[in-house]
Amino acid sequence: MQRYAALALIVVCLQGCGLIYQGVQSGVSGVNQSQLLRQGRHGELNEQELVWANTAWRYFSNNTQLATGLVNSIDNYPTMDMTSLADYLIALQAAKQFELISSREHDERLTMVIDFLADMPLTRQGVPNKVYSTSNRGMVDYANQSAELGWSAIDIGRLLISLAITKQNNPQFAEYIDKGVLRWNFCSLVSEQGELYGGNISGGQVHPYKEGRLGIEEYASYGYLDWGIIPHRNISLEPYEVITINGIDLLFDGRDPRFTDVLRPVFSTPYLWLGLEFNWDDIDDLSSSDASHSNDGLAAMADSIYLVQQSRWQQERIYTARGEHVVSGEPYFVYDAIYALGTPWITVAEDGSSHDQLALVSTRVAFQMWALWKTDYTDKLLTLVQEMYHPQRGWYEGRYERSSAYEKSITLKTNAGVLEALLYKQVGKLYQPNSDKQYRDVRFNSRFNHPGKCLTETFK
Repeated sequence: MQRYAALALIVVCLQGCGLIYQGVQSGVSGVNQSQLLRQGRHGELNEQELVWANTAWRYFSNNTQLATGLVNSIDNYPTMDMTSLADYLIALQAAKQFELISSREHDERLTMVIDFLADMPLTRQGVPNKVYSTSNRGMVDYANQSAELGWSAIDIGRLLISLAITKQNNPQFAEYIDKGVLRWNFCSLVSEQGELYGGNISGGQVHPYKEGRLGIEEYASYGYLDWGIIPHRNISLEPYEVITINGIDLLFDGRDPRFTDVLRPVFSTPYLWLGLEFNWDDIDDLSSSDASHSNDGLAAMADSIYLVQQSRWQQERIYTARGEHVVSGEPYFVYDAIYALGTPWITVAEDGSSHDQLALVSTRVAFQMWALWKTDYTDKLLTLVQEMYHPQRGWYEGRYERSSAYEKSITLKTNAGVLEALLYKQVGKLYQPNSDKQYRDVRFNSRFNHPGKCLTETFK
């Protein structure tokens, strides 16, 4: 078997705000691997692609709460988390770009989101709650009951990235977005040691915990880096281990879940976001080239995530596009892991239980891999999922690996993910660093007037 040495990290070091990696890659059957893998799809959307985008936007038309301007995370269920809000902002940018909505509707929708940021109730730590009601903007739990549940530094990092992209495309709103974020207490989100911390609140007690796992915490860290906050520990890959599947080396989180209570599945989503939004570059890189990436380590990790899924189809004839997703019944949410709990191709719930019969070819992952890797395999994936939608409601979650049956749950994440893939195709990487002085720079970097900012080495 031709061994794909897609990733063998030899040195990992931190320099400034970025990471430098030295990696080892070999060719694939005599073809230069980087040229083969790092060619995305670019250009104006064709008629069919615009139809796909319009189908995805149907979800948002149907699930916007008129009183608040917020969008349900799941079809007809009036709650959202911070990742859902971030996804909505990306989808809103796509809808404007593709002229699915008027400039006036875009302005009104974005204004209502910013108004929410300005007034949203915060946890006792001064950070966004994990879940909010989309009908009344209050803090709730997952059952949509009024509750101060806690916070997710990972979800907030995702939101910071989407807010940065929104400001870059709508600079007239930058001041108002900054004012909303300046209400937050970043001291609760990033420790003095530079680690992202989430928190659970139960029985009136706050229980902070180290949040994240390899891939997703590196991605979320870009949101804090945009604000000049350096989560040192979370932009370093260590601790990590290496597993080889079908001759392809994959890195996975080295923390033992028995002792850290961190479920550490390897799945596609963070690496796809890093490609679509940052081109696998360092945060201050202005370029957007398929052929080069200033963060070679993350680019190589993404290539290996793609290659191993392609190799499963090549060797076992199992179509594979794996991400996290909801299901119609218990356990309601699972990770279709490439590797987890010592096992390849396992589907796990948050409690670590396995549910392999629930594995999907994810609609969202298929579209995003198709956008980032222009290959015969991603063409086949898109053919497999391109009919999986309700014409009036949006795209379904995916197709079951075991039976080809549809998982007919319809979510904000999947429909926003389709729009994000198509937006990347038309405009290239979504995040561009902004060197212009902003409202937050006046407030956040003042020695005497620094709301939400800890004066520690982490934040200086």
